[in-house]
Amino acid sequence: MRMSQSNSPNEIVLHADKEHGGIQLAVLLIMLAATIVTFLLIDSLLLMPLLDGQSWDDYRPFLRLVLSIVIGLALGGAGENLLKRTWGSGRQICLSAGGLTVKEKGRQAEQIGWDKRMNVLRWHYPLRGYARGGRERRVPSSHSLFACRLLQDDCTVVIYSYLPPRQEKMMPGRAHFSQLDITELSNSNMLKRFSPPERPSISPALLSSKHGQFWTAEKERWTEGFELDPTDFAALLNELERYGVTSAV
Repeated sequence: MRMSQSNSPNEIVLHADKEHGGIQLAVLLIMLAATIVTFLLIDSLLLMPLLDGQSWDDYRPFLRLVLSIVIGLALGGAGENLLKRTWGSGRQICLSAGGLTVKEKGRQAEQIGWDKRMNVLRWHYPLRGYARGGRERRVPSSHSLFACRLLQDDCTVVIYSYLPPRQEKMMPGRAHFSQLDITELSNSNMLKRFSPPERPSISPALLSSKHGQFWTAEKERWTEGFELDPTDFAALLNELERYGVTSAV
């Protein structure tokens, strides 16, 4: 969880996109470096003293390779957990009594007020039945995508999370979410790869269907969405419930 208190009293900061591109590249470099260094040193420092002259001595090259990969993966995983806690993406959702503020590096902060009229869309779909790509490949297929788009004046923000079944059932405002059939995109042969740089176009038939505005919002999510972990997403939904923010449809 990346929730934290800000310098402003009674403001909650939700840190988005904890698996951003910088972390992914850093983890890859950590794994490669750890694997190479282990491969170069483990034979002389560990395997040779332990196995020289023993019956397992013939397996040293195999053990050297396997241990190097295992240690590289383990250190990469440990590095990823540490980086997620210390290296933010610079994209934040700040919740306060006045409203929701969207903060992003290099861009002016935008605010949505609880006391002003806003357009709200909420939707969800299970992560199965279509070709997943990008971040979704790492999420278990038993999870579901839950998203909401908030629109007020010139400010639009799409916020989403991948929820496991147990948290999905306990999620605040669960009844307000409309279900999309994401396989409609793949069935129309437009979903080649559900990840950048190639995104499917949405057919006029889908855009004119009863869920047309949801498909438009879903495409916004692919490029501009703020991903929160399930606990932070629940905190956001609690605020929407607290201030009586309901869906537009």
